[in-house]
Amino acid sequence: MICLAFEFTSDRRSVAISDGCQRVLSQVFHDRGRTTPVFHMIEQALAEAQVARASIERLAISIGPGSYTGIRLAIAAAQGWHLATGVDVVAVDTFEALLRQTQRPVVAGPRVLCVNAQRQEFAVREWNGQSWAGPLHLESADLLLQRITGGQPVFGPDLGTWIRGLPSASGELTARADALEAFPQASDVALLGANNDPVPPETLAPVYLREVSFVKARPHRVIPGITD
Repeated sequence: MICLAFEFTSDRRSVAISDGCQRVLSQVFHDRGRTTPVFHMIEQALAEAQVARASIERLAISIGPGSYTGIRLAIAAAQGWHLATGVDVVAVDTFEALLRQTQRPVVAGPRVLCVNAQRQEFAVREWNGQSWAGPLHLESADLLLQRITGGQPVFGPDLGTWIRGLPSASGELTARADALEAFPQASDVALLGANNDPVPPETLAPVYLREVSFVKARPHRVIPGITD
């Protein structure tokens, strides 16, 4: 089952193709700014894998948490592909893909995975070495920094960049900041997606941990018959 996967939740975005749950055929990265050449990446991945568009049997989307714009871009690409071809679409938990990246450098035992949620908060989930320990949740940046300085193994995309930007970061912490970075990759999304059940593409939505609320702004001027 040839699977095309999208991982756009961080600034290091990727597209990959796998032959199902066994082997990754190709993977293409883009990390030069927020403009993502989606179709160029797809064409490059197809060419490197020597796979024709018509051979794609499944689309796997990393749905977050992470870059809201990036995830929406991946979802839009998958929905358009599905409308044109009818292929199955599956959603993949970004933290499952991130976990696989932290296991490769042989990090044994418990660890904390995080994604910057902005507003001085991080989306956090803990791995006890065998399974997830508790649900995904929001955690303050101060608490996460306490975990790091306290010696807990913490990993996440662009975590090193965030630490180096902290005025209070010590030289010792800054020196090991890069070792804390781990990025989810489309290759893992492709392999994980082989085991997930298809979902209606129109139901795909980014994982967003904050309650969505909107406040209607008052008009800045009175227009008779319209705003009065």
